[in-house]
Amino acid sequence: MLQHLLEVAIEGILIGGIYALFTLGLNMIYGVLEIINFAHGEFIMLGMYIAFWLFTLTGLHPLLSLAIVFPLLFFAGAAFERVTIEKVIKAHIFIQTVLTFGLLLLLQNLAYFFWSADYRAIRLNFPLISLGSLHISTPRLIGFIGSVVTIIILHFFLTRTKMGTGIRAVDENPIAAELVGINVKKMRMVTFGIGTGLAGVAGVFISLYYYIYPTVGSIFILLAFIIVVLGGMGSFVGSLAGGLIIGELESLSALFVGPQWKEVVAMVVFILILLFKPTGIFGTGGRK
Repeated sequence: MLQHLLEVAIEGILIGGIYALFTLGLNMIYGVLEIINFAHGEFIMLGMYIAFWLFTLTGLHPLLSLAIVFPLLFFAGAAFERVTIEKVIKAHIFIQTVLTFGLLLLLQNLAYFFWSADYRAIRLNFPLISLGSLHISTPRLIGFIGSVVTIIILHFFLTRTKMGTGIRAVDENPIAAELVGINVKKMRMVTFGIGTGLAGVAGVFISLYYYIYPTVGSIFILLAFIIVVLGGMGSFVGSLAGGLIIGELESLSALFVGPQWKEVVAMVVFILILLFKPTGIFGTGGRK
């Protein structure tokens, strides 16, 4: 029993790392643009489908498809931000919400139209990793390592590059950033592109072990919102901590309560955080 519990706990950490990756994208978008992207889960779905079709039609390994997925979804997200979101950036939050929710419905229905509602999966024969008496899922381990590497690259970009510094400046104070010569519109566009690109990368990792279908993004956007509330809106560290906590809670609740209850447990945590600490563990407040 102890061995199985340890395996489940490790699996929770591995899954939590992937959750943290796509939540970081959502949190970056909120922090810089002050807008909640309800279509974020659909970019995860697109990443999964792109990896699937590249593997099915060309035999390209899903991990190699990352070189296509990230740039493609980055430019798609950046273009969407420049053409639509930038026009309503100062509008009422209701208008912003309707816009991103409309994108959610559009992407879902396009997926239904082109790929039907069939469940698909990438069939790869991964060997089971054994560490003594412990057995670890290889696809989840690959996804976790890939997510950690991606997060480290993102952190380096945000802290060691001129554009990353500009993004952080806009996150802190867009008015002051504009006064010192930073192109705020460009930073918003790049941030939205990075956020959607990260969602696509997470989608590729998830596709290694999860079924692919048009509404799969709805599951992950719900989890992302729970993690964001748990960790704190706009908090980099909060996304990491929240992802690991929710991943662990899901795995342990599936073991002790039942797999069908893991989403319920996550929602209970979501409600409790809203009641007792609505700013999250590392959050400082609402919209700036």
